[in-house]
Amino acid sequence: MLVFEVFFERGKILLSFLGARFVVGLMVALVAVFVVACGRGDDEAVVTSVDVQATATVESQVEAAATATVVVDVVEEEPNTTVVAMGAETPVPTDELEVTVTPIAASEPVVAFDESRFADVDGIVDPTNFGWPRSIETSEGVITLDTPPTRIHSLSLGHSEILAALVDFDRLTAVYSFFVDEEQSNIAALSSVALMIGFDPEEVVALKPEVIVASRFTNADTVALMTGAGIPVARTALENSALGNVPNILLLGYLVGAEVEAIELVDELEARMKFISDILASDEQPRVLSVSKWTSAYAAGSGTTEGGIIEQAGGINAAADSGIEGHQQVSIESIAAINPDVIIVPQPLEGANTFIAELMSSAALAEVPAVKNGEIYYVPPRYHTTLSHWNVRGIEGLATLLFPSHFSGVTFEEFDNWGR
Repeated sequence: MLVFEVFFERGKILLSFLGARFVVGLMVALVAVFVVACGRGDDEAVVTSVDVQATATVESQVEAAATATVVVDVVEEEPNTTVVAMGAETPVPTDELEVTVTPIAASEPVVAFDESRFADVDGIVDPTNFGWPRSIETSEGVITLDTPPTRIHSLSLGHSEILAALVDFDRLTAVYSFFVDEEQSNIAALSSVALMIGFDPEEVVALKPEVIVASRFTNADTVALMTGAGIPVARTALENSALGNVPNILLLGYLVGAEVEAIELVDELEARMKFISDILASDEQPRVLSVSKWTSAYAAGSGTTEGGIIEQAGGINAAADSGIEGHQQVSIESIAAINPDVIIVPQPLEGANTFIAELMSSAALAEVPAVKNGEIYYVPPRYHTTLSHWNVRGIEGLATLLFPSHFSGVTFEEFDNWGR
């Protein structure tokens, strides 16, 4: 650290500098002052004496501290006065005190990870390449990114929830209105302080993202408009099975340069699922119906997220068992025919409570085991209707409802987002 003191004593300015680097700079400056002073007119004040005493050891890398004392005599010149330089008889050549300092560039710490985890992930063009540029291939073709993208746009809530666990949420360009719904989104808090846009694809193009992530449900015309604007689009599948999304998490991690975070998330997901499956090694499988009512009631059959959660929580999807595929409209009589042991209602709480009261009071359902035994439950839709690792929380919660004695004393925690 440069420390200097200025003393005015007997017409002298005493400058004391600590540090060999500054001795060099000062020497050069004083020589320049001396030369300029000698060329000035007679009516100016002139530096008349430069006395340099320096002790320094200068090597290619300056390691030792040095102390230099520079004494400068200042004489106010009288008119027509002859100026005489006093001090060291032999000036010290400045080239003997040159210091070359090579700056050391700061580098990001390299975190090792198991590269083999990406070897069998569909879509990674070269699973041995973890540098940049890198390429992935999805249904929209091969896209190549030259650097880790800092402006990412996600068209689906599930992808956004995964990305929130992998990267700083500030790297996502914008969110949509339903992202801030606390009952249906697991990133509502993060989304509440992010830029919100409408559903016009032109708004996305105007954000100038470096890459757009779309799901298999994204409208083809929307994707075509964005690719036509020269923006690479990665359309990755999101699965109804929690474990089925492992390859998607790894692919997204590779795409955005978050391999370490992707592996950590996958490891946690797999460990939590193993914990559930180890406990549920039982032949007992209640028939569970997932049904919600908006203007009409819809049951979740085969190929649905809700149905996948039921099966992974140790139950039988009663709707699928009755031949229902996807989400199909059902009547009270249809629910009676399905005859479930348990009914779950994954929709916002206010509507769920109204629907549950309707089911419980229906005479047509009086002998249905779920109604007769009071086994109708509201479940958080943000766990049951999204397509991301957060489905695991739906599985854990439902398993606890179906098998309370198996999970007595067990507390399940929420997943963390990036940076927590």
